[in-house]
Amino acid sequence: MPDSQVQRQLEAIERDGYTIVEDVLEPDSVEAIGKRVREIEKQTLGETERGRPIDGNSQLRTAGLLRLDPLFWEIPVLEGLLPVVQGILGAECLLTAFSAIDLLPGENRQPIHPDDALIPLPRPHQPVVCTCMVAIDAFTSENGATRLLPGSHKTAGVPDYGTDHREVEGMIAAEMRAGSAVVFNGALLHQAADNESDAPRLGLQVSYCAPWIRPFTNFFLSIPEEEVARYPKPLVDLLGYKDFDGIGSTKKGPAVTSYRESYGQLYKRRAERLRNA
Repeated sequence: MPDSQVQRQLEAIERDGYTIVEDVLEPDSVEAIGKRVREIEKQTLGETERGRPIDGNSQLRTAGLLRLDPLFWEIPVLEGLLPVVQGILGAECLLTAFSAIDLLPGENRQPIHPDDALIPLPRPHQPVVCTCMVAIDAFTSENGATRLLPGSHKTAGVPDYGTDHREVEGMIAAEMRAGSAVVFNGALLHQAADNESDAPRLGLQVSYCAPWIRPFTNFFLSIPEEEVARYPKPLVDLLGYKDFDGIGSTKKGPAVTSYRESYGQLYKRRAERLRNA
């Protein structure tokens, strides 16, 4: 994505809390991903009846996508998404969660919520979480497109989760065609809406966090190292196999080093980051 386009997306997120990036996936990829996710759903849950899965839930979430098929490896590092996310959270950001969300017909809206509520910072605060919803099916107001409250990332209060399903003035539906994505600051208030159509609505939720926050998903324990070794380097970095300004390092050099030398290098790198920010 050209730098000028990234800058426009970042300005929209700073102002409104979100932006829609068109056509981050090619049609062939959209078709292949949709087919594969629904194969996994069928293998896991079995046949559905009257549009609902056998357990009575009307929202299907498929986690662990990176282990299920190499088809999913490209999603967290998409050229149309990652530069925007890094512009929000910094180049060293981490993947925190990655799943498919399939809203079946009849699904009711979620409570209104932000995605960074578990991080105990007073609002408003700097961006610490960024969420991307990639549309595998077209997102419409009828089939449950994610609803957003523009500008709410700058507000101080949030509703208690589970207590606020109501219609809120100013909320908009992130309508977009298949293959596009909505990218938003994790502090933005939002919800999955009612699916009032007669067809499922599938999207991929790709969430990232600042490099100093512990990710929601523990990829070190959930994915064996021999599998990670097959991943492209940018994806490996997103899983946390790197340090951040000395945090999370694994010392492989001499056991005894000069205090001034080691910390001097650390602060030199930090100063360079700040100058280039």
